[in-house]
Amino acid sequence: MILSRNIVCLILFFSFSSYAQTDEIDQLFRYNNYNNLETLLFESNEVDAINLKLAQSKYHNTFKHLEQSFEVLFNLDTTQLNTKQKAYYYHNLAESYDLNSNFDLAANNYLIAQKYYKEIDDLVNYNSINLDLFYAIANPDIYQNPVDYLKAFQELAVKTKDTLQLVDLELELAFESLEQENDTTAKFLDHIQNAYGYLEQDFSPYKLGVVHTFHAFYYTDVIIDKDSASYYYNKAIKINKELGLPHKVALGYFSLGDLSRYTEDYEKAIFWTKKANDCRNFNYDYELTAYINQKLAEDYKEISQLDSAYSYLNRSLQYRDSLNIQKQNINLTRFEAEKKEKENLILEKENQRNEALILGSLGALVLLTFLSFSVYKNARRKEEIIQKDKALEIKKIEEKLKKQQLKALDALVVGQEKERMRIASELHDNIGSNFMAIKSYFDHFKNEFEIQDSSSQVLEKTHELLEETYQDIRSLAHLKHSGLMNDSGLFPALQKLSKNISSFSKIEVDFNSFVEEEVKLNEKLELNVFRIVQESMANVVKHSKAKTASISITKIDSLLNIIIEDNGVGFNKDKINNNDSFGLQSIKERVQLLNGNFSIDSKEGRGTTILIDIPL
Repeated sequence: MILSRNIVCLILFFSFSSYAQTDEIDQLFRYNNYNNLETLLFESNEVDAINLKLAQSKYHNTFKHLEQSFEVLFNLDTTQLNTKQKAYYYHNLAESYDLNSNFDLAANNYLIAQKYYKEIDDLVNYNSINLDLFYAIANPDIYQNPVDYLKAFQELAVKTKDTLQLVDLELELAFESLEQENDTTAKFLDHIQNAYGYLEQDFSPYKLGVVHTFHAFYYTDVIIDKDSASYYYNKAIKINKELGLPHKVALGYFSLGDLSRYTEDYEKAIFWTKKANDCRNFNYDYELTAYINQKLAEDYKEISQLDSAYSYLNRSLQYRDSLNIQKQNINLTRFEAEKKEKENLILEKENQRNEALILGSLGALVLLTFLSFSVYKNARRKEEIIQKDKALEIKKIEEKLKKQQLKALDALVVGQEKERMRIASELHDNIGSNFMAIKSYFDHFKNEFEIQDSSSQVLEKTHELLEETYQDIRSLAHLKHSGLMNDSGLFPALQKLSKNISSFSKIEVDFNSFVEEEVKLNEKLELNVFRIVQESMANVVKHSKAKTASISITKIDSLLNIIIEDNGVGFNKDKINNNDSFGLQSIKERVQLLNGNFSIDSKEGRGTTILIDIPL
């Protein structure tokens, strides 16, 4: 996949479940209303001093102002806090350690906070820590036999029916589905749609931005659709700009750069990655900033701008050198000492320094693993692009052949129209007139002479055959003439066809159109559709022995649906010989050339239904 689990975790660092110290602040955090939060927390004196400090530390964590967050927390006297305040205190402290990559300390404080939440029966915040612990204790090589915190989070989220936690659950289940052995890529998108559904019940613009980001992952990691991925990344970026979250905006731009990089559009990758760099706060986040500058160096190398590549590579190395205690936690040791002194739990500064160095090494190892994985995925992506190009070339050839077939069909239709007009005129003007004259002479002959009984039966039968032949010629002439649409259009022509068949045959034909007037069909499609219906009705008149028939045309989305039914004798489809069913075969071929679908439903004694779908 384009983005590893580590990058997803980085995004989720800024997706903590909201909680705070008063009902008003709690709601502002829950729905990420940071503008009002900033006013309330830093310009108002209405909140209790301790609750205000706890809420301020939560706000600083949201924007990754870790020095300010640690300073606020370590200046609070924990012996003066009530149970609820202790729950918030240890939760904030755990988040600060988590964001600072001190995962052991984060896990310990999460567990303490969870204990206090349980005491005050706050199940929502208690459960939010299950998800925090799932990410903090995700490495089985470090934590042996860890608790299945994701399962615990899922069970309690379903029990409490907290919609925003259910959104978080669906996002994590979507990512988990891709790690299963079977092909479960469809499940990923199902979970994303479930998350959108929960947001319709309890809307949060911040969560919507997160869901859009995961939706973009689907089109980069699963089915590879650059346009769709860009669409959802940009939707997320727009939301995060409106919420005033520059770190989230930077991640969105970085993802767009990665997307261009995988399609080898390095200039576009440089454009988006620079925009990501512009959103970074260079006073912290040295690791991600170093990685962004490294990617810029690689992109400039790809387009042979070596001076720029060297410049960004140098910047990357400088930020990597800044990954130490002095740069990242300038006051952390002092604040830690003050807090530990108040709680009589002072730790040695040297131990703190060693622990930070170990965690920094682990972070470097994780980054190296991610980079190696990215190189491997990039090679695979190039191979997939080559295969897709081959498939597109084959598709172009097929489309070209289809266009040639359609041109042949158009020529055939034009030729058929001229021939139908000629035959219709011949049948009506010449043969029809001749049969009418013959019938008149025969009627006169029959009436003038007295005929014996045996001869009378012969003459009567001859008269019936003359009458039947004349009616057949008249019917065929009318049926062929009904195809002369002129300027009337498809639907008036079909209405006329139905009336003509009803008038010259014993079949009552009903025509219904459910296509809006503003829908316009091109002339060639109208002519083809008319001939399909006309040929079908000719079969009804010739073979069905029906009393009633119907023609229905409906527009369903981008399809033209045609249904032709009769209540005649029907037939057994399995016994029909293609040589004996030239009419049906002609209809089927015409529909196929229009990229449509053709099917027949008929049984002996039950009538016949023809179903046709033609794309518009």
